[in-house]
Order: sequence, then C-alpha cells, then structure tokens
Amino acid sequence: MAHSRVRWKESVRLVVGMTTTAQSTRKMKWKKVFLLSFGMAFLGFVVLSFGSAFECEWPFWPTLWLAEQTRAPDGSRVVDLIRTRSDSSFAKQHWHHCTFCNDVYPHAPHMAVRVTGDINKRDFYLFDWDLWNRRLLPITVRTAKTFPELIPPGSFVKP
Repeated sequence: MAHSRVRWKESVRLVVGMTTTAQSTRKMKWKKVFLLSFGMAFLGFVVLSFGSAFECEWPFWPTLWLAEQTRAPDGSRVVDLIRTRSDSSFAKQHWHHCTFCNDVYPHAPHMAVRVTGDINKRDFYLFDWDLWNRRLLPITVRTAKTFPELIPPGSFVKP
C-alpha cells in the first residue's frame, strides 16, 4: 500500500508539473505573439513614415487606386474621360499624389492628385481627391474647362 501511495504522488507531481509547464509555454507563446505583432506594427509605421516623408508613391497607392476607379456623375469613368480628352498622343496614365500641388493650391481641402497622360509628362491634369465622397474635383481652371462634368452644381474653380 505504501508503494501505491508513492506511485500516486509521483503521478500527481508529473501531472501538476506538466500543467505548469504547459501554462508557462502558453504564456511564452502569447508574449512572442504580442512582441511580434507590436514589432510588425512599429515596422509598418516606420516604413510608411519614411515613404511619406520622402514623398514616395507607395504609401498613397490604395488611395490613388480608389481615385482611378472614380466615376463622373453621369456614370462614365474618369479614366476614360482623361484618355479621350488628352491633348497629346495618349500613352499611359500615371496617377501621382502631388505634395507640391498641396502647397501651391491650398484651396483644395483634400489630397491633390496629378494625372499625367503622355510620355513626356507635359500633358497633366490636377484634381482634388475627396476620399469620403469618392469624387475627383478639378483644382485648376484648365482641368475644370477640360472636365466640366466633374464640377459640382453651384461650384466654381478659382484661378
């Protein structure tokens, strides 16, 4: 009988020891997951901050992609309007977030977007991208004359 008590105590110690080891392993996994997720979030913040500070285009890619999908109030795609009304021979559209344009046109309250339509980048249009309403609004008089259907009723573009 003494022998069976010893075995029982040893088996209890093994089970209890396994439980505490499993709990500590589980805690270590949560610590690793937390540190890894915090590290990834911090790395993402640093990369996006670097891209924004040095005016790289990739931090603005999701917003520019949404701007490219915009439709005019009559239902036509803005991309197609730019293609058909481009002054020079159309090669490829390039959508770019223009931080310089944000400084030059302070009356544009949203993100300034420059759309280039030719190889030499001389033929371009400047828009104000309203993300919340999903609208492209002309910033310059030239762009407003080229795309009058994008101007909301009752509004006008200041030179």
